[in-house]
Amino acid sequence: MFGKIASFELRYQLRNPVFWVVSVLFFLLTFGAMTIDQIKIGGGGNIHANAPLNIALTQLILSLFFMFVTTAFVANVIVRDDESGFGPMVRSTRVSKFDYLMARFVGAFAAAGIAFLAVPIAMWLGSLMPWLDPETLGPNHFGTFAQVYLTLALPNLFMTAAIFFAVATLTRSMMYSYLGVVIFLILYFILLAMLRSRPEWRDFAGYVEPFGTAAVKDITNYWTAAEANTQVPPFTGVLLFNRLIWFGVALAALTFAYFRFSFTERGASKRKLRRQARKQRKLDAVQPHIVETLPPVHPRAALRARLWARCRMEMGLVFKSPAFLVLILLGLFNSMGSLLLSNELYGTPARLLTFSAISMLQGTFTIIPLIIAIYYSGELVWRDRERKMHEIIDATSLPNWAYMVPKTLAVAGVLIATLLISVVAAVMVQLAHGITQVAPGQYLMWYVLPQVMDLVILAVLAVFVQALSPNKYVGWGIMVVYLVATITLSNIGFEHPLYLYGQTSTLQLSDMNGAQIGEAAGWWLRLYWGAVAVGL
Repeated sequence: MFGKIASFELRYQLRNPVFWVVSVLFFLLTFGAMTIDQIKIGGGGNIHANAPLNIALTQLILSLFFMFVTTAFVANVIVRDDESGFGPMVRSTRVSKFDYLMARFVGAFAAAGIAFLAVPIAMWLGSLMPWLDPETLGPNHFGTFAQVYLTLALPNLFMTAAIFFAVATLTRSMMYSYLGVVIFLILYFILLAMLRSRPEWRDFAGYVEPFGTAAVKDITNYWTAAEANTQVPPFTGVLLFNRLIWFGVALAALTFAYFRFSFTERGASKRKLRRQARKQRKLDAVQPHIVETLPPVHPRAALRARLWARCRMEMGLVFKSPAFLVLILLGLFNSMGSLLLSNELYGTPARLLTFSAISMLQGTFTIIPLIIAIYYSGELVWRDRERKMHEIIDATSLPNWAYMVPKTLAVAGVLIATLLISVVAAVMVQLAHGITQVAPGQYLMWYVLPQVMDLVILAVLAVFVQALSPNKYVGWGIMVVYLVATITLSNIGFEHPLYLYGQTSTLQLSDMNGAQIGEAAGWWLRLYWGAVAVGL
């Protein structure tokens, strides 16, 4: 029974769109870090891009951000049956609590482990690209990727999966599970700040830092470039003890989840019953409103009202989606980490002025709106058909333009909100660095408006592809091929923006010249590709 339930859960998670979205996201992020100079993850300096130490640091860093994904998988195990109303039927069967709970945890954790394989695969494929300088690369060894994945990345996934599985068991809520992730991250960064402030605590940090990054850095702190290029951090000493300590924490969390979980049905609390009673009394007290004649008909106003109502509905469905929250949090912590740690020029910390913050956001955060544009274009186009509502909608008097335009506008509205959230994060980092000249006008004109236009043009292409695809997964696959092909063509010389869809000129920002270098050409190209998007 245990194996059957675990395999069922694994198959369910592999069919979940979240699995494919995050796999593509982490693949593109890692592939970009290997092939694009503007995206940096892990080590640098004079070691190879595919050096064992760089492979280890990259997987450790991305396993930190991947806990949003593991939470989405394992928390879904707890809340899915109750939300679907299938829970009472399952609890009435002869399946034991251990098989039901732990087998499904194993299936969800296996799905998370498979999704994270996109990281080492992307590093390996990225190192094979022909445009990379061979002097910056070393030999690829399958054993290096496997050893790092099994000894560093997979234990981190297990630790975060177990902890937030326990949180989901305690709260029975996806939202509170994500809140637990945010609290965990805040405490983690506070711990890092305390450990960094005391160099004499470096050895202690190797034991207590949960993701093993401090242990790896403690072991490799005095390695030469030759050692970093050829040796995997040995799984002994402080690193071994770190893994054992946090593996014990993960087992304790799973034990707590097992004893905390109950098959008994939760009844409504007294407070909830009183609230429902008050709501019902208010409804009963409302008198029916009777009109003698219907108001006059205004077709244009009715169309505008329909358009606005459809836009609000489409945007609401996106904003309430758990995947949207996961992607936003991933992008925020990735961009904030870049803003906090990567603001250096030749090893010297630089002032985080607005033009510099915008350049960093363009290099680290904009991949998240890119994924949102592609993912939700497919979701919005195919949602009605998947729920068997498309024939009912086709029978209404809603014109075609009022059906498709709100979907594009909804994606645009979500992208604007996403970019504004990243601006808030950047401003907070600037204020934390003592920079009070945040220049909101520069954020709006140099970052938000151009990025929104670029992403809407891409979203139109994604909607167009989805409209012609036999299903949304084929549409997503075509868009992934488009993104990879765009990167590949640009790097092998086919880089003219007049035939690469949605491409604009390179914008160079500075306090001296502002956005003069590349801004005008960028907007002319946006007008050009905007006309193509209208044609699509």
